[in-house]
Amino acid sequence: MASTHLDISDLPAKLAELETFALERNDYRVKRLVGELKRAAKMHATSQALLREEGMGLRKEVDRLKKQAVTLQSQVETAFESYHSSLITFEKFRSGIRIVEQMRTHEDLPGIVEGIKKLFNLRAVGLLLDEAEYAPFLPDTIRRAPLSTIRRAVAAAIPDPVRRASFMGPVTEAPDLEFFFGPSILGGGGAPRLGSCFIYPLKDKFGPQNMVGVIGFFDGNPKRYAREKRADFLEHFCDILGYAVVDVTDRKKADALREDVERMTRHDLKSPLTAILTLPQLFRRESNLTPRQTEMLNLVQSAGYRMLHMINQSLDLYRMERGAYELTPQPVDILPILDNIAAELRGMLESRELSMDITVRGRPRQEGDAFVVQGEEMLCYTMLSNLVRNALEASPPGGRIAVSLAENGSLDVAVHNAGAVPPEIRSRFFQKYVTAGKKDGTGLGTYGARLIAQTHGGRIRMETSESHGTTVVVQFPR
Repeated sequence: MASTHLDISDLPAKLAELETFALERNDYRVKRLVGELKRAAKMHATSQALLREEGMGLRKEVDRLKKQAVTLQSQVETAFESYHSSLITFEKFRSGIRIVEQMRTHEDLPGIVEGIKKLFNLRAVGLLLDEAEYAPFLPDTIRRAPLSTIRRAVAAAIPDPVRRASFMGPVTEAPDLEFFFGPSILGGGGAPRLGSCFIYPLKDKFGPQNMVGVIGFFDGNPKRYAREKRADFLEHFCDILGYAVVDVTDRKKADALREDVERMTRHDLKSPLTAILTLPQLFRRESNLTPRQTEMLNLVQSAGYRMLHMINQSLDLYRMERGAYELTPQPVDILPILDNIAAELRGMLESRELSMDITVRGRPRQEGDAFVVQGEEMLCYTMLSNLVRNALEASPPGGRIAVSLAENGSLDVAVHNAGAVPPEIRSRFFQKYVTAGKKDGTGLGTYGARLIAQTHGGRIRMETSESHGTTVVVQFPR
C-alpha cells in the first residue's frame, strides 16, 4: 500500500476524519487511538506556541545585543578618537617644548613665537612682557608694557584665578583683544566676531606669584578654546615658555654684571701695578744696592710685567668675545714658543716625572726644524701654554706629553696626554668657566684657547677616551 506524507498541520483535520470513521464503526480501539492522537496534537500545538514565544524572546534579545554592540562600538571608536586626538595634542606640545628649548637669547623670541603659531595652526599668538624688566633685551618685534597695565588686563580676563588660571572662550567675551594680540588682530573691520582664544599670565620660575608677562593664542574656530575644555597642557607649555624667558634674561644680566666686574677689576688692578713697576726703576738709581737686592728688584719687576701681561690678555679676550679684536698677523715659528713653554714648566715636569716630546711632520724634531704659522706670537704662546699646562696637570705621573706639528690641509698643532677628560664636561670643554678636578681652576684656559684659535681664523677640537687619552688639536689656516 502506498504511503502518503502527513503534514503536521493537517493533523486536526485527519483526526476529525478518523473520529467520524470510528463513530460509524463503533470500534473502541479506534476511539482510544483518536484520543491519544488528540492529546499528542494538543501537546504539539502547545510546544509550537512555546517555541514561537521563545523565538520571539530570542529575537528581542538578539536585537538588544545588537543595539548594545553598536553602542559599545561607538563608545570604543569615540574613546579611540579621543585617545588619538590626545596623543596628537601631546606630541604637538612636545614639539612646542623643543622649539622653546632652542632659545638662547632674546633675539630668538620672534622665531619661537612664529614657530608656535605654525605648529598649532593659530591665527595669532600674542606675547607681551614686562617693560621694566625686559625692554633692554627684547627685539623690536616683541611687545612690552608696564607690569601694572598687564596685571589689570589679566585681571579683567581672568577675574578668579584660583578657580581657573587662564581665560578660554569666544573672542566676543575676551576683553581688549588689541592689548593681548596687537593691532593686527583687528584687521580692517574692527574686532573679530568669530573665533576663540586662550589667555594666560607668564610667571617667574623663582616666584610663581610674580607675573612677568602674558601670552595669548587666537583661532578662528569658535569651539577650539571652548570654556568647558581643560587647559592643563596649554598652561604647562606656557609656563615652560615663561621660565625660558626668565632663564635667558637672568643669564644676560649675569653676563653683563660679570663683564662690568671684570672691566672694573682690570682698571683697578692697573693703577697700583704702575707703582709696582716704577719702584724697582727708582731703587736701581741708588748705587748702594747689593747683588741680592738687585736680583730681588728684578724678580718684583718681572712679576709685575707678567701681571700686566695677564691683565692686558684678559682685555684681549674680552675684545675677542665681542668680535672687536684686530689681529696683526706675522710669521710665527711655533717651535721656539714650545721651547719657552717647556722651560717655564720644567719644574712641574720634573716633579711629576713627565716628559714632553715634539714631532714635526711625522718624525722626531731635529735641529733646524721650523713650523711657521701666521699670527701673533704672544697669543700663540698664551694658547699653547694653557693647552700644555692642562695636559701636564691631567697626565698620570711618569707619563708623556706629546706635541705633534703636522700639515694636513691646515697647519695643525696637537697636544696629547694619557688622561681622559671627565665625562660630565666633555660636551662643554671649550665653554667659559668650565673646569673639573682643579681647586684653583678658572675654566678660562680652554675657553681662551678657543677664542685665540678663532681669532686666527682657525679651529680647535678635542678628542678623549679612557683608552686613548686626550688630544687637543689647533688648526691654523695656511
